[in-house]
Amino acid sequence: MNEEKYVEEITINDYFELQDIMQGRKDYADFRDDFIYRGINKKSYKLIPSSLRDNNILDYIGSEYNPPFGLKKETAIGLGLNIKNKSPDEQGLYKFKLNKFDEFENGVKVNDEYYLNQFKLGKEMHVLFNFIVYSDRYGLKVPISSNVRKQSLKSVIDIPKTWPQEDYFEIISLAQHYDLPTRALDWSYDYKVSLYFAIRNVLYDDFSLDDENNDGVLWTFNYGYFKSDNTTNDFKVQFYRPEYYSNPNLNAQSGLLTLVVDFNQECDERPLNEIILDELENNERITDEKLVYEIDGLEKFSIPENEKIFYKFIIPRDIKAEVLKQLYIDGYSEERLFPGYAGVTKYIKNKAKLDEILGQ
Repeated sequence: MNEEKYVEEITINDYFELQDIMQGRKDYADFRDDFIYRGINKKSYKLIPSSLRDNNILDYIGSEYNPPFGLKKETAIGLGLNIKNKSPDEQGLYKFKLNKFDEFENGVKVNDEYYLNQFKLGKEMHVLFNFIVYSDRYGLKVPISSNVRKQSLKSVIDIPKTWPQEDYFEIISLAQHYDLPTRALDWSYDYKVSLYFAIRNVLYDDFSLDDENNDGVLWTFNYGYFKSDNTTNDFKVQFYRPEYYSNPNLNAQSGLLTLVVDFNQECDERPLNEIILDELENNERITDEKLVYEIDGLEKFSIPENEKIFYKFIIPRDIKAEVLKQLYIDGYSEERLFPGYAGVTKYIKNKAKLDEILGQ
């Protein structure tokens, strides 16, 4: 993958340099059009959704997760499963109970990629359906269609060929903003919002200037080329702006979500930037001596030579405190980003800690 062709890394020296670059006062065009932003407070972190990251979805699955899984006779025998005391169902499949560690009831652990992908999708859907069912049970508003409601109430999850489907985008966006592992990545239309999330760990008790991994990253994604008004758009990266009115935090943070859609029960765990760049490299065409990209589901486009698809702004760990101070001065503090009493309280506490760090 020719990453340099599509990605530029820029280390900034202070808040004002970043501001100048973003507003087109340096050697770059104005970044405030057709760009979205994501702040990551440790530079080793990748653009991978939480449900696919480090298997942490297991923390949200209890002992109740024990779904039956149907296998053909030859597949079951090939996996080392005993079918002597089992009878096939109407489709000729033998049912075996599965646990969250991808083990069948007799301890056989599956390592076949085809089945593992289905198991991953099943666990992801199980956690989301629990969120739907328990929220609904306790009288919380759940933004779902009648079809999603029916699916969530089934005792056995039907794993669709395409996941997630558009019917699920709104409930995924809600679950995402209450820290449930989902297929979504949070972005913002406002770079200062994302910058806050790239540097706020300077306030954490375990933050250390000796740890170079504490450098932050402000990912800047030139996503305008990948938007589509086509109702049959089957490009695997989808963009979704949730209903702002129902989530004050999302409204304050000018949020937008990217969702990597899997087709044919695949489970693509690559970082978003790798997925995008692979699509570009695999769909290059020369038309009238001009390089263009013809990606299924998108309008044909070309990229100007002086433009990149991604910009990685590195925020050195030793300037994070000063950058946070400037963000606070510009009004990008907790009481704005997390509307309500909790945000005000958090700002009072964090401002005092920041003053202590800066020696003020």
